[in-house]
Amino acid sequence: MSESGKFKIIYEGNVSEFEKQILYNSDQEVIKGKPGGWCQLADVYARQLAIISHNPYPEELDGGKSMDDETPPSVKHIYKNSIYGNLYRWGIQGGWTGNHRIIYTIHNYHKVIMLYYFDKQYNGLIKRRDIVPAELTYEKYCALDPNLY
Repeated sequence: MSESGKFKIIYEGNVSEFEKQILYNSDQEVIKGKPGGWCQLADVYARQLAIISHNPYPEELDGGKSMDDETPPSVKHIYKNSIYGNLYRWGIQGGWTGNHRIIYTIHNYHKVIMLYYFDKQYNGLIKRRDIVPAELTYEKYCALDPNLY
């Protein structure tokens, strides 16, 4: 972890396109004078990303101290359907905007690499078809910055 206590956030895969979609659609709502679902999603996304940048692990928030945020991130460790043991799933319920999921990894104990975004349209565990793009993106990243553990 860095000296400031924050993990460095790195965008790979299609997560930056998801952020652009959130910003564009929320901007359109503001222009129309009717802030709605996309503005709410932008607010939740920004607050949860800040929390994840301080502690991306799902077990506890901020070393056991509770955060004064009414929307802590829904983060789960991906145990099944993956060849990597360090993948995590961040879920954001967006109402009518979608059931958003971002797969990320914690790389070398100080970087959070956002690997893949998808809109989960099914119940249950994340399916292999949604994990494969994240794994491929991570493999490409590791070719330039090898995993030390």
